[in-house]
Amino acid sequence: MGEPNDDIWTLVAKQVTGELTEEEAKRLAEWQQQRPENQTTVEQAKEMWQRSKETEITYEPDVEEGWQRFLFRREQNRLDDPEPDGSKLIPEVSGSKSRKLVWWLGIAASLALLITIGFLWRNVASETEWEQFATAEGEKLLLTLPDSSQVWLNSASTLRYAENFNVDNRTVYLEGEAFFDVKKAEGRRFTIFSGPAKTEVIGTSFNLHAYAGQPVAVQVVSGRVAFSPANRDDAVFLEPGEEAVLTETAEPAQKQEISDTNFRAWQNNVLSFENISLAQIARQMEEQYDITIELADAALANCRYTAMFEDASLDDVLTTLSIIGDLSYQQQGNHYILSGPGCQ
Repeated sequence: MGEPNDDIWTLVAKQVTGELTEEEAKRLAEWQQQRPENQTTVEQAKEMWQRSKETEITYEPDVEEGWQRFLFRREQNRLDDPEPDGSKLIPEVSGSKSRKLVWWLGIAASLALLITIGFLWRNVASETEWEQFATAEGEKLLLTLPDSSQVWLNSASTLRYAENFNVDNRTVYLEGEAFFDVKKAEGRRFTIFSGPAKTEVIGTSFNLHAYAGQPVAVQVVSGRVAFSPANRDDAVFLEPGEEAVLTETAEPAQKQEISDTNFRAWQNNVLSFENISLAQIARQMEEQYDITIELADAALANCRYTAMFEDASLDDVLTTLSIIGDLSYQQQGNHYILSGPGCQ
């Protein structure tokens, strides 16, 4: 996990003390959305600060030394930018002397908080070890987590979690796609960070699609799932048969009925087509078998078919479609061309 720089620690400190400006809040939110672990960093920092108020801490930060470094950085900012535009870490404050004094006192308190959080974080982060699993293109992997939950990892995907995963809250990080069958654990939720999204459950099964550069989508098979932007708590709650999608803009997700009945075909090897157009069938076959399909005649796209395949090879599917749809196909490497008279 990358360690936050001083600017980020300052923003975290100001957030805890309620001193973040609108622009600073936006900067912190953007940083949190860059990587799933950034959101966890902020949450853990808040938790550690809360614990520091409840537990005796022997570490005494040198606030005076830190304050001097702060003043030096502030003066350097003024030299670099005599007329600040609001983009610097330390904003210029207008108003009466008393307002300035209150502001400086607030910054001083934030600095002490910043130093303490930084100390706590470095001690915790340095002790954290990670378990990581990755699949190559075309490879799939079944994992059993320390809490007995099972995860099917799809092609070109990565899953990782801290070594102490099963001690407090259960948290994992996903890049790619996975199907989760989460075991219930008394008092401990299961959280997945994936791109701009956060998925939280107690005990349930669902598919999570989170490849880089693509919207994050979750489809629920059993149980109940809370799905939200990674840095916010405005979650939508999904029941079996429902899905939601979240983009990089991190707008609140909207739930709907699952639109693709074959969303987990990669995991259970079951393809089900019920009055589905050949164009849709071709797209799903491309995903399932890592091929490309071309329709020789555009009129074929709207022909509709009903069929079900379980653990079927590509040849089995193509042969069956050829029979029920009066089609023929040609193979050119991984590229297939479907042709036929079309449908009436």
